[in-house]
Amino acid sequence: MIVGGIIIFIVLYILGSFIPTGFDWQIFFGVGRAPAFCVPWVHWILPFLNGSLVVAITIIALGWATWKRKGSPLTLFFVLASLPTLWTLFLGQLDGLALLGLLLMPFGVPLALLKPQLTTFAMFKNRKWFIAAAILGIISIAIWGWWPLNLIARAGSEWKEIQPQDISLFPWSIPFVLPLLWLSRGDDDMLMSAGSLLTPLLIPYYFIVLMPSLARLSMRWQIALWILSWLPLSANWIGPLGWRFGNLFSLALWFALWIQKREQDPSPQNDPRHQRNAPTDLPT
Repeated sequence: MIVGGIIIFIVLYILGSFIPTGFDWQIFFGVGRAPAFCVPWVHWILPFLNGSLVVAITIIALGWATWKRKGSPLTLFFVLASLPTLWTLFLGQLDGLALLGLLLMPFGVPLALLKPQLTTFAMFKNRKWFIAAAILGIISIAIWGWWPLNLIARAGSEWKEIQPQDISLFPWSIPFVLPLLWLSRGDDDMLMSAGSLLTPLLIPYYFIVLMPSLARLSMRWQIALWILSWLPLSANWIGPLGWRFGNLFSLALWFALWIQKREQDPSPQNDPRHQRNAPTDLPT
C-alpha cells in the first residue's frame, strides 16, 4: 500500500508539471509572496512548496477525503471534475493543503487554517479540533499581532468592486446561518457548508474542501450538486449575478447533508427500541 501511494504521488507530481502555471502561483505563492489577507504562517510553508507538489497534494487530499467517506469511482470523478477543484488547480491556490490539514486533524490545524474562510467552522466539530485551533490562534496573534482583522477589512465595498467573484453574504446572513450552525454541530462538512454563508470572504473555488462530502450522498444528489458547482460560470453570460449560484451550491449541499443525517439518525418515534418500550393501548 505504501509503495502504491508513492507511485501515485510520483505520477501526480509529474502530472502537475504539465499544468500551466496559475496566476496566483505565478504572482504570489511561487515567488514567496502571499496576499495581505492570507494567514501569516503561510510564509513559513511556501519555501517547501512548488507548483507540482501543490497539484499532487491537492489531488491526493481529494482522493483520500472521498475514499474516507466511502465514495465510489464515479464520486471521485465528480469531485475532481468540479469547478472548485479545476479552478483551484489552474489558479495554483493552496486550498488542497487546507483539505489535507482537515484529514490530519488535530495535528493538521496549521495546514487546515491556511485557508480559514471555510475550515474555521470545521474547528467546532469537537473539543480537540477547537482546542488545537485556539492554541494556534493564540500563538499566531502573539507573534504577528491581530492579523485576523485583515480578513474582515477585506470585506469592504472596494474589495467587492475589484473581486466580483466574491459571493460572501456577510453580515446580512448572520440571523439565518446561526440556526444552521447549531443544527450542524459535530459534522465538519455541514459546519463548513453553513459557514460558507457567513464567512466575510467567499469565492466559489473555496468549495473544494466541501467536494468530497458528495460521497456521503445519494447518486442523484451527487449529480445535482456537481451540476450546481459549475453554475457560477454562468456569470460569463448573465453577468455578476451568476457567481451567486455558488451560494445555492453550499445551501443545497447543507440541506442534502441534513436530510442524510436525519435518515441515519431517526427520531425516537421511529426508533424500534422506543416502540418496544412504548405503552400499548388498554382494552376498552
